[in-house]
Amino acid sequence: MQTETRKQWWQQLGGMSQGMLFLHGHVMQPVEATQAQEARRHHVHDAAGKVRHQHSVQRLGARRLHLLVSLLSAERPVP
Repeated sequence: MQTETRKQWWQQLGGMSQGMLFLHGHVMQPVEATQAQEARRHHVHDAAGKVRHQHSVQRLGARRLHLLVSLLSAERPVP
């Protein structure tokens, strides 16, 4: 009895989530909301942002290099 109730509960939950996903994908948004959302997505990097990005890329490259060197220099057991 209890497993049957759980199964029904999961089936109902699955049906509701599928319905919500369907609605989320098919409900039209107002034009103003869509335009405001597009305006928020578009951004321009200033000079300071480009410099920060370059520093971040350099730090990421250094981390990767450090990780590779530490992995390759680690002692391995001899078979």
